[in-house]
Amino acid sequence: MIWYKFYLGDYITHTNHLSDAEDLAYRRLMDLYYISEKEIPLDTNLVARKIRLDLDITESVLGEFFVKTENGYFNGRCDSEIKKYQSQVKINQEIGQRGGRPKVVKKQQPANTETESVTVGNPNQIQIQNNTISSFDDFWRAWPTSKRKVGRAECEKKWIKMGLDKIVDRIISSVNEMKGSEQWTTGFDPSPLTYINQRRWEDSPAPDGDLSRRHGRRVI
Repeated sequence: MIWYKFYLGDYITHTNHLSDAEDLAYRRLMDLYYISEKEIPLDTNLVARKIRLDLDITESVLGEFFVKTENGYFNGRCDSEIKKYQSQVKINQEIGQRGGRPKVVKKQQPANTETESVTVGNPNQIQIQNNTISSFDDFWRAWPTSKRKVGRAECEKKWIKMGLDKIVDRIISSVNEMKGSEQWTTGFDPSPLTYINQRRWEDSPAPDGDLSRRHGRRVI
């Protein structure tokens, strides 16, 4: 795994009690988890050498933020991120095997008649006599209700200007994933305009619900 999503606000909230050495240990333990894409080994001496920190600090952080199992030290958030990453990699590979994303094919019509363009693989965008029926409404309906869901007119103007109809499926899929994440459900969701301006759908997929809750531990 070469990248993962890092929620700075969540991290600071749950780690502001740690010492500098403990904070460094936690960051390095997460990196070790993501690089290997599996639980951290039970051999804490080995783990301490890998993250280049003292054994007592390593064991303290493992005990607080990870769950000891027969396979190693488990972290719910890390495990969820890894599954999302692997799923996205599989999707990208399947798209590549099909020759990439579908292209727009225009239907030719006789002169002096209506022209119609059809987007192959995306029925949400239809163009008749240069008047585009935007798929922005689908995006707006997918966005969860919150106090930040404002500025529809400005959002739609930006949507059309950026030509986002051609990737509406990708954007709506991203919104559906993000609105179930801990960040959005706890009130840290962005406004739709911020989401569009910052092209948030290009980020990695958001995690599902925090798997570690069933273990009764805190994770970041």
